[in-house]
Amino acid sequence: MQLFHLIYKALENAFIYINQFALKTLAQGPIPQHVAFIMDGNRRYAKENTISLAAGYLAGAKTLMKIVDLCFDCEINVISLYAFSLENFHRPKEQIGILMKLLDGILGAIGENDPLVKKYDMRIRVLGRLELLEDNALRAINNAMSATKNNHGKVLNICVAYTGRDEIASAIRGTVADSGLPGKITANSLTEKMFIGFPPLDILIRTSGVYRLSDFMLWQCHQDTDIEVVGMNWPDWKMGYMFDFIEMAKQKKSTGLYVIQAAL
Repeated sequence: MQLFHLIYKALENAFIYINQFALKTLAQGPIPQHVAFIMDGNRRYAKENTISLAAGYLAGAKTLMKIVDLCFDCEINVISLYAFSLENFHRPKEQIGILMKLLDGILGAIGENDPLVKKYDMRIRVLGRLELLEDNALRAINNAMSATKNNHGKVLNICVAYTGRDEIASAIRGTVADSGLPGKITANSLTEKMFIGFPPLDILIRTSGVYRLSDFMLWQCHQDTDIEVVGMNWPDWKMGYMFDFIEMAKQKKSTGLYVIQAAL
């Protein structure tokens, strides 16, 4: 038993060293500042692994925490997540209930002493038609945003009850209401009114191998955004794949290389 413990500790220390070495290597050179994720494939993962739908979404949430930690550790400043679409309200009530409870459980527990919040002075922004959410989920969202509103480090955008078209329509209404002049509606004025404004989006990653944006960040996907579609379910996403994407994005920034929809 003692020998097993020593071997385990040696492997654990080796993994930590390799991970830290990889992070230091990635830090050399330009790092993307804004990365977005369409976290698709949680239901498919549950079905393929013969587990409950709730367990599938929980596995996805655990993957999310690891990826957020890794991305921020690599000096990425902003992460945007597609957590719940306006279209998801058309799903069966059971699925909606599971997602709302998961949102309530995760965000409701976040406070100023949360490990990730403290580590990165992280600010959480939950964006979308929040008035459509259940009371418990809305309280959890308000708790997380209130607890982190004065932080000035990394930013985690969580899009809930959101679609890109609704965001654009909202930005147009806000711009017209402020100026009253159609001539004042420009790309920059609209960007300032978007739920998700600056910095520009560098990489958009979608898991599950589906080649579509699903109405996510339509305004923010511009001519320099890398759109990557990965042929695996979100809970199966590994940190090593994220290293690859960050390194690829660094090469693009230094060489002008443009890559779209590179399926693994």
